[in-house]
Amino acid sequence: MDKTNRTTTLLRLKASSNMTVAILLVLVLAVAVSLLSNRHYFRWDVTASGEHTLSDKTLQALKTIQEPVKAIAFVKEPSEEAANVKKLLASYEYTLKSLSFEMVDPDRNPALTRQYSIQELNTVILEGFGQTQTVKTPDEESLTNALVRLSKGRTEKVYWVMGHGERPFKSTAQESLASLHQSLSKQNYEFEELTLAQKDIPPDAALVVIAAPEKNLFPEEVASLKRYLNKGGSLLLFLEPYQDAGLKDFLREYGVVVSSDMVVDKMSRVMGGDFLLPMIVSYGNHEITRNFRLLSFFSLARSVELDKDVKKKGLTMTNLALTSQESWSEMDREALNKGGARLDPEDRQGPLSLAVIVELDPKEAKAEEGGKEEDKITGEGKLAVFGDADFASNKFVSLAGNSELLMNTMNFLVGRKDLITIPQKERPTDHLMLTRNQGLMLFWIPVVVIPLLVILLGVGVWRKRRSR
Repeated sequence: MDKTNRTTTLLRLKASSNMTVAILLVLVLAVAVSLLSNRHYFRWDVTASGEHTLSDKTLQALKTIQEPVKAIAFVKEPSEEAANVKKLLASYEYTLKSLSFEMVDPDRNPALTRQYSIQELNTVILEGFGQTQTVKTPDEESLTNALVRLSKGRTEKVYWVMGHGERPFKSTAQESLASLHQSLSKQNYEFEELTLAQKDIPPDAALVVIAAPEKNLFPEEVASLKRYLNKGGSLLLFLEPYQDAGLKDFLREYGVVVSSDMVVDKMSRVMGGDFLLPMIVSYGNHEITRNFRLLSFFSLARSVELDKDVKKKGLTMTNLALTSQESWSEMDREALNKGGARLDPEDRQGPLSLAVIVELDPKEAKAEEGGKEEDKITGEGKLAVFGDADFASNKFVSLAGNSELLMNTMNFLVGRKDLITIPQKERPTDHLMLTRNQGLMLFWIPVVVIPLLVILLGVGVWRKRRSR
């Protein structure tokens, strides 16, 4: 009997030991899987809009960031904004292994909030490369560009030509370009006024802007622009109708033709606008406008086109913004003033170009012999010309894709090809379209038939039990 008890006890101990070992193995495996998942995990975005996946432009930009970066998000928790910021930063952390982030509630961490001088909720501070960047609108575009600026660490100097009635960049008036200036100042752009009649273009100029001058530039000033451009400078020019600022011949040398016209567009009338508010429906094949799917609206614009007869070597010319086929170039200024503009034989029908870019190539230019010394192209200059300044003004810059088109253009001109515009992702709205019969079925089956069957089944069960 004792032997039987001992055997039974040993079997129980063995079974208990096996169970204990099995439980310990499961626990160790669970801990190992948990630790591995924290270090090596896989995300699978199954949403239709890819809202949990970073854009291709962001993924390309993140490849250039090699040093550690820390993100501190000052958000109110719990809140929907905090959840969205955390979800976005988690996407960056998953892609960029050198990035880490921390969520901070300003009410619970006032000392840290004061340390970073946080004035608004939903502000993200990026630290890395020995400097910081502040993002007050934590979306993908702002975060990606802030990371790029952090890694580049350079300030672009923009000189704004004044002295000929140009649009200012500091005024609050609707026609000024102050909104553009404020947006770019947050992206490490530094603006300074320049009077060409007093001094030449400084060597630290990353970009020279001439915004709708009302008076002609002096020949010496035009010569200064030419030298700057030929040596590899970047020039951005906004021209209003009937005001070429004495730059018509200068532009013609680079294959750009400006006419004394105003663009009329019937399509804008369809969109609830005015005939003189031309709508950009297509864009040229260029890095600035590649994959650009937003409409742009100009106001009181002139055509700016490329001279097909120019055979000068070293020039790559591209139309950037094109109007609809319903537009035309109105040459009769008196008819415009009287409100009786119509398509005449002397007018050119659309699509018309309202913006062009010319890129200079010194290697190709060397193949062309002769010419004056000051006309020789020795640098990779860039010239962008827009037939309107209003679309960049405080009044219109936020309309449709105007701001994105401007940002892309200026980033390209200064050589910031990494800075990008990323449209915000929106969840697609799925519509269920039913025929009349399908609608009736959707009503009768779940609302009438199924509840009726349940009631009948209940009555049947009740009667069967009662009959017992």
